[in-house]
Amino acid sequence: MKIRLLVALLFGFALLLAACEGGAPATSAPAAGGGAAAAPTSAPTEPTQAPVQSGGPASSAGMDVSTVNLCQLLPRAELAALAGGTPYEGAETGGPGCIYTIDPGDGTAELYSASVSSPDLIQPMVDYVRQYEEAEWLEGLGDVAYLQPASFGEGYSLTVLVEGEYGVSISGPRSEVLEQAARVILDRLGE
Repeated sequence: MKIRLLVALLFGFALLLAACEGGAPATSAPAAGGGAAAAPTSAPTEPTQAPVQSGGPASSAGMDVSTVNLCQLLPRAELAALAGGTPYEGAETGGPGCIYTIDPGDGTAELYSASVSSPDLIQPMVDYVRQYEEAEWLEGLGDVAYLQPASFGEGYSLTVLVEGEYGVSISGPRSEVLEQAARVILDRLGE
């Protein structure tokens, strides 16, 4: 289980590093002795992705996502409360991505990751999933939102697009927690 948690944290770190457009993501680590109950999840793979420009957002349209501090926008304790658990302590650095590790109440660990991205990065994913993959399309979240089983490990991946502004990607073991977290993030970003 400890190896699985390490792989989960490393994979989540790599995902957020890519989503942060070169910025350092926040990480959380469970207290000593905490086992892993869930593997990380990722957004669907698409054939091509828009290049990321250093020093700013990948698009001239929409929100400057580099100014978003997701760990402050949706703090670890609040995500843990949405999941009915308690957060494991860890460093929270600024940036448009955040990793959350929580104890769901049974002494194990659940890993959630979230990021805010340019709409130019999310739109191709939406188009790809719409054309090539199966997904549950959700109403009432942004302009377009879909939920899928994780393509890596267990859990789910939720992607939301607010056209012309930003996109949100959240992954974790429980879909209801992802939907609640997405609603909080969109509300606080002004959607």
